[in-house]
Amino acid sequence: MNLDILEPDSCDTCGLCCEGIGSPVLLYQSQPLHDGPHPHRPVGLPQGLIDEIDERFLGLARGQEPQEVCLWYEAASKCCRHYEWRPQICRDYELGGTACLLRRQQE
Repeated sequence: MNLDILEPDSCDTCGLCCEGIGSPVLLYQSQPLHDGPHPHRPVGLPQGLIDEIDERFLGLARGQEPQEVCLWYEAASKCCRHYEWRPQICRDYELGGTACLLRRQQE
């Protein structure tokens, strides 16, 4: 008997897309030598979050940060601590998309 594979209907309590990918929020780090608006940081990003990112990543290029989990990933809840400020790459990660389903199958 073949059973249908059910696609996920929610990201709640999953967090697999936040593990093993580094920290996309590194793109929000300050760029002291750059003039003009920040090319990646959303307008209105709270200074406390900017400080947290700069303290951890200032001067690193994407891929040089620790790859285990995203800085904003909250392991206990398996959610993003600052979901409303997540980078575009996180917004584009499609629930039930190919990458999502592959990560879920690996677990």
